[in-house]
Amino acid sequence: MKPGDQVRSGVAGVSVFTILTILSIDEDTQTAIIESTADAPGKYPFPMKTTTLVPVSQDSTA
Repeated sequence: MKPGDQVRSGVAGVSVFTILTILSIDEDTQTAIIESTADAPGKYPFPMKTTTLVPVSQDSTA
């Protein structure tokens, strides 16, 4: 995964997020700063471990 990729939080995730940056290159602790792709008031970037993120292109619901 890299900045600009669209992801979901787990395979069953509904919302789509964009990776803004990757904070660590260590796979065990790698964290991404993500933000919702939906244009909504109050939307903000937040951290999430990359092990929980699923690329939208590999998502079974996409």
